[in-house]
Amino acid sequence: MVHQFQCTMRINYWILAVLAIIILSGCGRTQKMHQKAYDYSEAGNYQAALEIYQELLKEKPDHALLLNDYGWTLFMADSLERARQVLNRAKSQRDKGILLRNIRKNLRIVKAFIQARDHLEGGAPEKAKEIYDELDKSWKTHDMRLKYYALVHESLGNKEKADEYWQKIVDRYAEADFESSFYQQASQKLNAE
Repeated sequence: MVHQFQCTMRINYWILAVLAIIILSGCGRTQKMHQKAYDYSEAGNYQAALEIYQELLKEKPDHALLLNDYGWTLFMADSLERARQVLNRAKSQRDKGILLRNIRKNLRIVKAFIQARDHLEGGAPEKAKEIYDELDKSWKTHDMRLKYYALVHESLGNKEKADEYWQKIVDRYAEADFESSFYQQASQKLNAE
């Protein structure tokens, strides 16, 4: 009886050890994929980043950090409404502290861009520009800021200033080894003369 108990305990130990290895290797895989998606996003390859985030969120749909980074990447890919939805979902998770503050900040930026875009589309480019001017000049919004300032200046009839912003986008992505929607749009705008 004691021998059988010891064998059962050894088997249970090995099962737990194998499960721990599987779980930990999954965490390592998730962490590596998350880092790769983050790196793609930082480089401006938003499409590649979004694909990885979507795969990660299939496995961990309520992971606040993944939702935050996915929402931010959606924003940077100019998918504003979807970004707001995802960031609201991230905010509803139980995380607190620095992550929650970051989610709220990202959500404020997304909402401001939506409001400014609505002003721009509604024929009030001055109001849109005021909102963009008030936003933090963070490098994190660089591509979006360039694009929307170019659109504002186009709406104001200042083609020369708009072209300066479009050119900055072209310069940023000229050497990229991926297709950037920002680059494509800026190139089309500059070549439309």
